[in-house]
Amino acid sequence: MVSENQPAEMPAANSASSDTGLLMIGAAIVLGAWLVFDVIMGEFGYVAVYYAVAALVLLSILGVGGLKLSNRTLKLLGYFMGLVGLFLLVDDLRYGFPDGVADNIANIIFYVGFLLMFVGARALSD
Repeated sequence: MVSENQPAEMPAANSASSDTGLLMIGAAIVLGAWLVFDVIMGEFGYVAVYYAVAALVLLSILGVGGLKLSNRTLKLLGYFMGLVGLFLLVDDLRYGFPDGVADNIANIIFYVGFLLMFVGARALSD
């Protein structure tokens, strides 16, 4: 039972909601893996476009700098990242995984990020 002295629940400070949660987490994983494995360790890297798309999605969901993409655009970018992840997985399966342990760990983390972005895009409504 809610008493009169308790404040009403405040809405979230940003526009991130449960329908964009997986997309946001996937983008954060892709950017985090890039920072750790490429920028800091210098072990691994993909094309910079993938990181730019992940950053664009993350900034849009968080509403940083007034950037707000429509759900349809977020879906398109999430599907794009899912296809990129699938392409990179097929490429690794066909031509062999990297030899280094850090590279293989980075691959797995990137695949998880790409998959979450794809699943998050599917959950978005138009």
